[in-house]
Amino acid sequence: MTPIISTNDFSNLDNFIVVDCRHNLQDSEQGRKSYLEGHIPESFFLHADEDLSNKEKIEKEVYGRHPLPEKKAFVQKLASIGANNDTLLIAVDDASGVFSARFWWLCKWIGHDKCCILDGGIDAWKRSNFELTTKITHPKKGAIQPRPNLCAQWTYGEIRAWVNDKSNDKVCLLLDARAKERFEGLVEPIDKKAGHIPGAINRPFSENLDESGLFKPKNVLKKEFLSLLDERDSSSVVHMCGSGITACHNLLSMEIAGLTDSALYAGSWSEWCNQS
Repeated sequence: MTPIISTNDFSNLDNFIVVDCRHNLQDSEQGRKSYLEGHIPESFFLHADEDLSNKEKIEKEVYGRHPLPEKKAFVQKLASIGANNDTLLIAVDDASGVFSARFWWLCKWIGHDKCCILDGGIDAWKRSNFELTTKITHPKKGAIQPRPNLCAQWTYGEIRAWVNDKSNDKVCLLLDARAKERFEGLVEPIDKKAGHIPGAINRPFSENLDESGLFKPKNVLKKEFLSLLDERDSSSVVHMCGSGITACHNLLSMEIAGLTDSALYAGSWSEWCNQS
């Protein structure tokens, strides 16, 4: 199914759950606070650090800043908000879709293909004059089960081997979703070191959006990504960023463009800094 939907699509949907993924990297409680102040009716909040990542590994500072959660824990969390194998999960945030894209990727990671994100997020919902509520919904427990992985990922070891063996240039295109100034090492507001992994090229995730904050049309995204691929197959692309969040935005954008099967390096720059 398409990885994005518009607010206009909601009237045609049934058997769906809205997952609120709002988060702020500088204030980890801002997303929860925003949810409590007003959210899409009957939606449920999932925390980027607690639910979309492995909090215990975050505290060890060995992996990246947002290591993947345990699959079992993520599946149990989805079941706790009422998800079943046939439930459409719709992610929403207020950060251009980056945390929603992480949720979307995690759903594919556990084999749940019925997932998409709301194009434009909470802002699009408000622009459509749809209501927000402060009422908390108490779900019935769902029975979602993990199924075969629908997405690929690379580890630190695989990235390190690729960097060390330049004959592998055509095997992998490492695409970094961070802002240009971070990629070039001009600034580094979050991680221990500035710069980028040798051989990576830059595609800031913000370039996937138009001036209104919506994803660019499929044909535009396809043209832009094909120019980066330089005749490589889309399956050769490995996405990274600072901690495996905005990388999912580029990966999702390629899916919109029909360029499928690219991989995620979840540890990304923050893990590279910790391990190197």
